[in-house]
Amino acid sequence: MTLRQDQLIQQLPENGFNIAQTARKVGYSAQGSRSGTLYASLRSKIEKAFNPESVKAKILKAEQKFIKDNDNSNYARMVELQTKVVGLGKDSTATQVNVNINDTIAKLKANPIDVTP
Repeated sequence: MTLRQDQLIQQLPENGFNIAQTARKVGYSAQGSRSGTLYASLRSKIEKAFNPESVKAKILKAEQKFIKDNDNSNYARMVELQTKVVGLGKDSTATQVNVNINDTIAKLKANPIDVTP
């Protein structure tokens, strides 16, 4: 893989995974950035770079570096990221619910419930 292709793949997320726009940004010509051969040659490389297994491998490699450097803050972030990847951690957000019971009260006043035994 060429240096330009490496740069293109690294910058894809910054450009919304738009290959043509990223190719022009890293130095391909306007015509070359729309070339079918460029797309074909990059597809397999992109799939390899962004597949789940390679992402997991990058996470584990970073985790080992943080352990070695005794960087507990980033190590904790890696553990949090791993729990999200495997689905163990869930971000919880409080949900506010508004309930309008005016209609129910009006119906009960119009038709009271008989509770006598």
